[in-house]
Amino acid sequence: MPTTPGGHLKQVLLLAENLKGNFDITFVTYNSPSIGNILKDYKVKLVIDPFRRFKGLFKYPLLLVLLFQALIILLKENPDAIVSAGANVPIPFCYLGKLFGKKIIFLESWSRVKVPSLSGKLAYKVSDLFFVQWKSLKKFYPKAVYAGRLM
Repeated sequence: MPTTPGGHLKQVLLLAENLKGNFDITFVTYNSPSIGNILKDYKVKLVIDPFRRFKGLFKYPLLLVLLFQALIILLKENPDAIVSAGANVPIPFCYLGKLFGKKIIFLESWSRVKVPSLSGKLAYKVSDLFFVQWKSLKKFYPKAVYAGRLM
């Protein structure tokens, strides 16, 4: 479950709690002070987030690092599906996962009520299942499933 800390993580954590015991779940995120406590019951892989920490041209070489990290994690973990609600970090996982024939499931953020996120727009193109938490987003994502709010 590639995600980013904060609200995105809370949303996929709610999903993971319901799937726990039935699936082998690995969280992929970048390091933050609360990650160790929040995800203590899960396998966690840490990656770089070039968009949050770096500005200007520095982020582009680091995007290549993220792509390489995503490739290594996907090859080692070999997931059946990639489930995400995160921003930035999950997008390479979604696209590489699609190339490897993995199912892509994406949940657009609950904070996106009227306007879609850039990550949502990018993930929608490769998602096998795409959820929105507000009916107003169905006009941007016609094939999305309205799931109601998780939080």
